Amino acid sequence: MRLDACAFGLAAGTVAAILYLVCGVAVLVAPGPTTTLASYIIHMDLSTMPRLVTAWGFLVGLAFWTFGTAGVFAAVAGVYNQLAVVPREERLQARRPAAA
Repeated sequence: MRLDACAFGLAAGTVAAILYLVCGVAVLVAPGPTTTLASYIIHMDLSTMPRLVTAWGFLVGLAFWTFGTAGVFAAVAGVYNQLAVVPREERLQARRPAAA
């Protein structure tokens, strides 16, 4: 089975963008609880660190995570396609019905 590297990358980039938007809204609506949750996730106290979220920073982060994730997943699909190559003889044998 081969993967469509472009479609796989686009799907991953879309999911990354949605997750980034959800995270951004969470920080906007409830910055304290979001920081606490992030502290639990990465095992570090983030409450003393300032939040430097600007509209420009949000857009740059959104673009970075969207296109970065899409690029990485497209590359993964490309490598997978190279590793999943089945020799021609094996493909032909798989198509032939088994002798009874």
